[in-house]
Amino acid sequence: MILDTSFVIDFMQNEEGALRRHTMLLEKNETYRVSSATIFELWSGIAHSKKSKEERLKVTKALAGISTVILTVQIAEKAGELHGTLAKEGQSIDELDAMIAATAIQENESLLTRNVRHFAKVKGLKVETY
Repeated sequence: MILDTSFVIDFMQNEEGALRRHTMLLEKNETYRVSSATIFELWSGIAHSKKSKEERLKVTKALAGISTVILTVQIAEKAGELHGTLAKEGQSIDELDAMIAATAIQENESLLTRNVRHFAKVKGLKVETY
C-alpha cells in the first residue's frame, strides 16, 4: 500500500477516518510506504508553515518507521507518461500526484488517498480510500 500525502496529513491531524484505516492496516499487518514525492510535499508544507518547528515534529513522528519508495528512472518515466497522456486528454493531474500514482503502479500497490476522484482518472491505478 502506498500512502498518499492526503492520508499522511489526515493521520497527523487525527482525522477519524484516517486513524481508523491506520488501525486496520496495523491489525492486518499490511505493509505500507510513502513515495519520495510525498516526502517532498510534506517538507514543502513545513517550509511554508508559520509553525515549522511544530510541523517538523509532527511529520517526523508520523513518518517514523514508514519506508520510502525512492523516485527511480522507471517511476519517473511512468509519471511523465501519465502526466503527459492525461494532459493531452484534457484531464490534467499535478506533477507530484503523477509521481505518487506512478510509484503505486510501478510497485504494484494500491494507493490510499482521500482524493479518489482526483486519482480515478489514472488508468491502471488501484485506489482505496478511508
